[in-house]
Formats: sequence, structure tokens, C-alpha cells
Amino acid sequence: MTVLTVTLNAAIDKRYDLPSVEIGQVRRIGRVLTSAGGKGLNVARSAQLCGQPVVVTGFVAGFAGDYVIGEVTREGMTEEFVRVAGETRTCINIIDDDGRSTELLEPGVTVTEVDLTTLVARFVGLLPQVEVVTLSGSAPNGCPDGVYVPLIEAARQAGKPVILDTSGALLAAGLGARPMVVKPNREELSALVGADLGDLASVVAAGRELCHHGPQWVVVSLGGDGAVAISADRAVQVVPPPVAVANAVGCGDVLVGGLASGLANGLTVAAALPLAVRVSAAAAAHPQTGRFDPAYAETLSVEVRTL
Repeated sequence: MTVLTVTLNAAIDKRYDLPSVEIGQVRRIGRVLTSAGGKGLNVARSAQLCGQPVVVTGFVAGFAGDYVIGEVTREGMTEEFVRVAGETRTCINIIDDDGRSTELLEPGVTVTEVDLTTLVARFVGLLPQVEVVTLSGSAPNGCPDGVYVPLIEAARQAGKPVILDTSGALLAAGLGARPMVVKPNREELSALVGADLGDLASVVAAGRELCHHGPQWVVVSLGGDGAVAISADRAVQVVPPPVAVANAVGCGDVLVGGLASGLANGLTVAAALPLAVRVSAAAAAHPQTGRFDPAYAETLSVEVRTL
């Protein structure tokens, strides 16, 4: 029941713990947590923690790319990255004593048409080995807005469900290729439909509007309110219990990993959502981005509401 994750813009993720952030001052870091990152790798780690074998692909470059490959291999994932020129980016998440998060995100490498062609060929070759595909995050320089379209179309032709988790022009371009699921958060969905989504009814209406443009399901992450899965004729919200938040960055990626795990095991999107919300809530309680304690996740009870 293998999950294939695509991370076009991989990164070295660093968490810095500081009492406060002051521009123009020299600060010594109290604690540093470093990991191979990018949204797709957070998804991969989540799916693996849910018990699924994982294959990861995307672009990596330079010494930082060596680190990313080394980390995912050490964690037991199968890596099928495409190497390109340049240096894989570093992304910094600064957490202050009030729990506020300040993110500094480098732009990443620049890829060529040859790199993109190589990635598509690598991706197509991996499809027979997997049950579910996830496509996550931003794209490096050189990628067109429709960079995810040939990947979605190839997966659909191979009969593999696709979860697309991106935003802006990349999401708008990917909708027409008809992924099974798109996973915006409330803000991303609001930007896409051009409307304020201040209440749950407006979120459901916006999700249904998106379903008319390609995907079968729109899963909207709602932070502490959990997530809602919306299809043309159904809407289900799953609400987690309160948790002590240690690091909310990457919780949406963990949600996608939980969904992918459920789909890989034959569940519907609505049936997979409770697992996805439990592991996402557990990730919020974990200090490292995109990680959670599976035993703790099992203790969390969620409320399922049919809307």
C-alpha cells in the first residue's frame, strides 16, 4: 500500500527557538531542530508514521540535496529524486517564547525543461509501484503554472488517486486535470474563489464550487477546527480535541499524509478524514515540523459532523 509523494521544492527545514525576534540584533539560538523538508516530505513522513511504505521524488541539488537524500534514506523511505544544478533551499521557522512562528523561506533552485521532462518520466515509471500519489507545495523557478498537470494526468491514466496540495496559480491550473482531492486551507480557498469564507457554510459552498471544476473532493483544513471534506453532494467535518500546540507548521501536510494512508488502505475520503485529523492534531503537539507520536495520535478522539 505504497504512497508516492512529489516535492518539487525540497528544503532543509530548521526550527530556531528564541525568546523573541528583534530585527538588527545579534541573537544566539537556544535550540535548533533540523530535518529534510518541503511539504511533500512532511506528507511522506506522516504517511510512513501511519504505517505506509513511501517513495519520494522531486528535485534536489548540491550539498543540501545530499543532506535531504541522506535523511529520507535514513528514515526508511525510498528516494527517487531528480538531481538538478544549484543548491536545495533552506527554510527557517523561528519560534518565540509566546509560541509565535516566523518563517523565512528561500526560493529554491531553477529548473530547466530537460529537468521537468526527466521528472515526468521518473514519475510515470514509479506509478505501477504505488497506490496513491500526493503532489505538494510550491514549485522552483523555471516551472510553469501547469507543472502539476502532466503528473495528475499520468496518475489518472494509471488509475491512481491524486491528492493535490498547493495554492494560487499552481492550484488553479491543476484543478482542470481532475485530481481526486485538492487540499487548500481556508485562506487558500478564499483566495482562489475570491470571497471571504468567514463561516463554515461559505467554506462548504466554495468547496462545492471547486468540485465543478475538476476534483471529486475538496478537503479544507481549518486549524483548530479540524477539517471538512466536501464533494458535490456531501460534506463532513471532523473536529479534533484541544491539544497543547508546540509547532503548528506542517500540520496541513500531516493531514494529507493521513488522507493518503487512508486511501492507500481502501478508505473513501470521508472515511479517511478522522485519521487525518487525529494525526494532524498530534503533529501540532510535536516540536518538530511534520512529525507526530503515533501512540499519542491514537489517544485523541475526534467528533464527526455531517453538514
